[in-house]
Amino acid sequence: MLRYCDEVAQILKKHHFNRDEFENDTEFQFACGMCIIQIGELVTGLEDDFMKKYSDIPWRQMKGMRNIYAHDYDIIDNDIIWETITEEIPELKEKLQAIFQIL
Repeated sequence: MLRYCDEVAQILKKHHFNRDEFENDTEFQFACGMCIIQIGELVTGLEDDFMKKYSDIPWRQMKGMRNIYAHDYDIIDNDIIWETITEEIPELKEKLQAIFQIL
């Protein structure tokens, strides 16, 4: 998951965190979408006990976003995706790094 959080950060950096570019560049959108799908897919491999222990991470929502992205791409809201890649994924990265420091 950390890898895909880093990938999103690199994609955003490449595009200078430019929202207009995100809106108009399907390659930018698809690249971020693939990272979201992969993060959600990796959640499915986590044990319930682990997810309960770190319940401050929205595991269920992450899987849900993956499912929407993978199966209902035509209803994706770019506002939600932008918030996800610019706010939620960086927060997820911080939380995951904190978990790895404990483990």
